[in-house]
Amino acid sequence: MNVLLNINNFSEPFAYSVLKDIIKKNMRVLIIPFSYHEDWIKNAKDFDQHYQRGKDEYEDIAKEFVNYGIPKRHIKVLHYYKYSNKKCKSMIYNADILFLIGGYPDKLLYRIDQKNIRKSIQNFRGIVMGTSAGAMVQFDHYHVTPEEEGQEYEYHDGLGLLSGFDIEVHYEETFNHLAGVLIDLKLHNVPIFALPNTGGMIIDRDDYCLLGDAFEIGEKDIDFLQEKINKIVEK
Repeated sequence: MNVLLNINNFSEPFAYSVLKDIIKKNMRVLIIPFSYHEDWIKNAKDFDQHYQRGKDEYEDIAKEFVNYGIPKRHIKVLHYYKYSNKKCKSMIYNADILFLIGGYPDKLLYRIDQKNIRKSIQNFRGIVMGTSAGAMVQFDHYHVTPEEEGQEYEYHDGLGLLSGFDIEVHYEETFNHLAGVLIDLKLHNVPIFALPNTGGMIIDRDDYCLLGDAFEIGEKDIDFLQEKINKIVEK
């Protein structure tokens, strides 16, 4: 099962109403915080300042699972600097939920490969959850929507856990998001699920469920998207 989200708000009503039947209080959670920029975290000490129990980033994630009844002793962090590749694989094997955090998708995948745990994640039989970049990389390919002027649309290989559709994370009806979705539709011709911050998606084999404000965009919407883009440009 895969759960695609934007931010750490999945115990709010839009998601809790569905996830309460999926996330159980006896489950073991493994947070994989590998998507950070090296300007933020350079070593084990820096890593601990962010993801040790009691620190802000850890607590921001842990509080969501605690709201489902999971005790903090069951919420572990995969330590990039302190744990061997063998220990990382063992921790993945013994988890029920893998939680891939948001940030930089390319750096997340790079560190996954540095720890040689790509296969372990691909073969995982529990729940793979991800926010933003951690949701994007679950696909066979993922796109990056330009956030600033001068940036270009990008398309990269992901983990290959999901295929046949795409997502637009942090969706807002802005020029960049509309243009990114339009480019993706024209280039790859697969359905795209827009995920505003109060939206998400659950995929269980061939079935899926949309959470909150999430909605589908398809080829039939290309002209409508172009009209919206034109109106924004004309303002």
